[in-house]
Amino acid sequence: MRTMRIAALGAAALAITATSLTAVQVASADGFSVTANGVANRGTLADLPPSSSVAMAVSNLPANVGIYAFHCLVPPLGGSPVPTRCDAGEGTLMYVVAATTPQTTTRPIVVNAEFLGKNPNPQAGDTGTTAVDCRTETCAIYTLGAGRESANPAYVNTFRTTFAEVGPRDKDWAVATIRGQVIKGGWEPRVSNAKASDFVVGLKSGLTVSLASDACEVSQAGKIRALKRSGTCTVTITSPGDDQWAPYEREIIFRLTR
Repeated sequence: MRTMRIAALGAAALAITATSLTAVQVASADGFSVTANGVANRGTLADLPPSSSVAMAVSNLPANVGIYAFHCLVPPLGGSPVPTRCDAGEGTLMYVVAATTPQTTTRPIVVNAEFLGKNPNPQAGDTGTTAVDCRTETCAIYTLGAGRESANPAYVNTFRTTFAEVGPRDKDWAVATIRGQVIKGGWEPRVSNAKASDFVVGLKSGLTVSLASDACEVSQAGKIRALKRSGTCTVTITSPGDDQWAPYEREIIFRLTR
């Protein structure tokens, strides 16, 4: 995952406040800004769904400068400001490649209320993972300049993320749709080996689901594709458990076609 090694390059930038920018750094980023769903730097994105696509609008990114955005657990006060637990899931890294002319563009980034946090700087020796729940912990989207600009704090932005409360779990249920149709009862929808289909799953509680399958390729981005041309595959939908609630689980069978 390309999230790896980003923080190693930008540690110096995250450790410096905007008040310490040099005149050269300020001039190089003149007019540059980033918003997240229209929210300005150091603002908060509130009451997000458990898995959300956030629009990162980059304005006047100088020529020959690239920029990253990634979603992380905010480190505790008093320690290093460099995040060490970031989401490495699908769609959770935004990257604008440097160009020879200034750029203004909008790119999506997926932010999850719950994720398995990894250190984006594995060279530091920390290769472990930590379960992160942004409903009970502080999380934020970080932006960081790429390449030689990775140590330039002019390109560092932070956007705190907060998520809607989890609904009741005692009667939790997964609602799954394929190609826009709700999957009910014993229906076994067809899935093609040649072309992926839209496959969207949500829990009534609002928790983030995990998807696994024996003979289909499924993604949190909302796609399913058969890995064989015949037979069936079973997709297992699972919710996270906690000290009070066991994980919810549902299985759906699909018929595989060419």
